[in-house]
Amino acid sequence: MTSNSLKKPSKSLPFDWYYNSRIYNKEIETIFNEEWLYVCHVNTIQSKHYRTLLVDNKNIVVIKNKNNEISVFFNTCMHRGSQIFTEEQGKLYSPVIVCPYHQWSYKSDNGELINTTSIKYNSFDNKKYNLKKVNYYVWKGLIFINFKNNKKFKLKSVFQYYDTAIEKVNLENFVSGHIWKKTVQCNWKIYWENYSECLHCPNIHPELSELVPLYKRRLVDIKDHPEWNVLKENNQSEMYHGGLKKGSETWSYNGSAQGHMMNELKSDLETRGQIFISTWPSMFLGIYGDHIRIVRLISKGPEQMELTVEWLFDENTLKDPKYDKTNVVDFAILVMEQDASISEVNQRGLYNLQNSQGVLMPEEYMIRDFQKYIRSKVK
Repeated sequence: MTSNSLKKPSKSLPFDWYYNSRIYNKEIETIFNEEWLYVCHVNTIQSKHYRTLLVDNKNIVVIKNKNNEISVFFNTCMHRGSQIFTEEQGKLYSPVIVCPYHQWSYKSDNGELINTTSIKYNSFDNKKYNLKKVNYYVWKGLIFINFKNNKKFKLKSVFQYYDTAIEKVNLENFVSGHIWKKTVQCNWKIYWENYSECLHCPNIHPELSELVPLYKRRLVDIKDHPEWNVLKENNQSEMYHGGLKKGSETWSYNGSAQGHMMNELKSDLETRGQIFISTWPSMFLGIYGDHIRIVRLISKGPEQMELTVEWLFDENTLKDPKYDKTNVVDFAILVMEQDASISEVNQRGLYNLQNSQGVLMPEEYMIRDFQKYIRSKVK
């Protein structure tokens, strides 16, 4: 197999594309308003609870009823457009949704208008003023939305980087062990590009690079080097073969899965150490020895984005009183805080040269693919 690496220098996106409001508005229009966006795992919402999501100026609400059925609506009353749910998440104390402004009421499971508080018109048709539904799809327990009503969820086109290993896991049955949020002062593309390379790993992630020896070589995959097969054959070090440090089983402070390895993925993880799946612009998923971590990226403006991270575990893992989930959670937060800090450093350096372009090096083939995608959307 040939190397993944680029064969010649390629110009990066212009620096001002990471803060230019015109470019940002175009990305909202052609990417965030058209692509499938990840919301959350179904099991992170309790029955009779709701969760809202703000994407630029569009606000949606995901509702789980008492039967654990999902509904998704625009968070807008059909009277004069008031926001209905003003909190990010909460409990539904009734199967009826009531707008806080003029108290129009709706069924929470299908959005049907039940009643208004006005004098009744003889000709008023309630059916014309039901809550507007949002196109959504639940895949392996993961809720995705699309602002285009006619858009179909097609696995091969939704995920730019997909791995069939995920099909061995009953992800829909996993439960949430922790959720972490962080606002990062950088353009959303900066964080995606940082995720897509490991040139920064040895100096930004010393702990992670110790756990994943390949990262010390500033590579994501052993095939990223033009002579990877020769190097692998002539070197016994883990740095040339991939996988985790000897004796390690998962991404955690001590590398231990604490007796809870996902056996269905054991052979996949023994050779690779971790498995990644991603869909632009909103989500990447990491599969590790004893857990799955999902990172959601939502743009909050040209120079700000929000991370929402879910740690998902087999229910029996979390029920084990001897299992310490902080071993994996705190380690991942360390890594993501490091990524956030250096992404903000990257952002602050872009303003000096405005229309200048950087250069993509051989190892940055995933960034090349990502930037091709951006260019195809922002014409």
